[in-house]
Amino acid sequence: MLLGCEIINFDVFDRDKAGILIEESTEAIKKGDKSLLRLRNLNALIGRNSTGKTSFMGCLAYLKDCLTRNCADASTIKGRPGYLNMIIEDGKPCTFKIFFKIGDAATGRPKYIQYELTLDASIYGSPFVKEEKVLISVKGEDGNYEIYPLLEAVEGKGKIASPDDRSKLFPMEVNDEHLPALSLYGKITAYSDLCDLYKEIGKWFFCTFSSEEESSYFTEGNAPGGHKHLNSSGTNVINVLEYLKLSDPEGYDGLIEDIKSRIPAMKKKKNLPSDLAESPNKLFLYLLLLRDKNPMSTIFIETPDMGLYHDMVDVLSDEMRDYSIRNRYSQIIFSTHNPYIIESLSPKEIWIFERTFLKDDGDVSIRCAASDPLVNEMFKQGVGMGAIWYGGHLDKDDGD
Repeated sequence: MLLGCEIINFDVFDRDKAGILIEESTEAIKKGDKSLLRLRNLNALIGRNSTGKTSFMGCLAYLKDCLTRNCADASTIKGRPGYLNMIIEDGKPCTFKIFFKIGDAATGRPKYIQYELTLDASIYGSPFVKEEKVLISVKGEDGNYEIYPLLEAVEGKGKIASPDDRSKLFPMEVNDEHLPALSLYGKITAYSDLCDLYKEIGKWFFCTFSSEEESSYFTEGNAPGGHKHLNSSGTNVINVLEYLKLSDPEGYDGLIEDIKSRIPAMKKKKNLPSDLAESPNKLFLYLLLLRDKNPMSTIFIETPDMGLYHDMVDVLSDEMRDYSIRNRYSQIIFSTHNPYIIESLSPKEIWIFERTFLKDDGDVSIRCAASDPLVNEMFKQGVGMGAIWYGGHLDKDDGD
């Protein structure tokens, strides 16, 4: 799960951060400081229109594509306009710093890893990997954490830690300027830390069930056959249901009944709608996603409440909370304009995006609601975060 993210010179972010990074975390542990605000298992991004919420998720989707494909392809697929059109200041590189808490595949214990990727433009305008770094925070005998490099590279040349001894670094080189080293070494089983990191980013799921562009997904159809997981738009829901029914008939019946019991308009229906085209079925998709036996590392959702009746929003809010509790190393990050869906969240789980609009890009700021003492006190007194937001306490005054 993500504990923090910093984006530099990309999209609308000149140098903006949500959560904490590895240096802050390590220093805070040494000092016994527990006041740092990190990303949680459940996070809501709020703010006025065009303040960077969608861009934040888009930047992380771009980072994933850089790793799973390459940075050149990632800059032009999915409607992206090319690298030079996505950076703020020409002539300067862009950087992504992502800090994770990951469950060790071998031991199940948590480990803290930060990934840093810096891209720059060639003389032809195409992006290349300028710098790359992977850091791990390791607990020492004194109980404090120390930071060690697992991978350091500049323009494809650098060092990588030995799979058997993190303290030993050996030379490494990647001869493809568009390909991050993590995308190669993260697939070699011996490099377990890098494999866990690559898998973590590779399992980010960017959900577009509520996207207006996908409004026809129920009726588009798919090739026959069973699919283990829903795709980002939900167009393969029939395939997923087929897979679940064939792989575990008894479990399938129980799963469907459980989901139907939580959707108000489906409770009394004997069978699922044949075309899954009725309004409650967007909620059906969310509940099916949240019951995946092999959960995604992070689920990103833009306005999950869009098109849902108020009682369905309550169900979805409860289900997202339950998912975050069941899956200790997974998380959900969603954007919303709806106070109802954040009513049961805490100030530490809400991130406020603001923008001055004094220039085209780079004037975004991100802050956690828990950084405001008044908001914390109101929450302690029993006021829900939805009511606090509706009352205007999460927005800065226009004159600020």
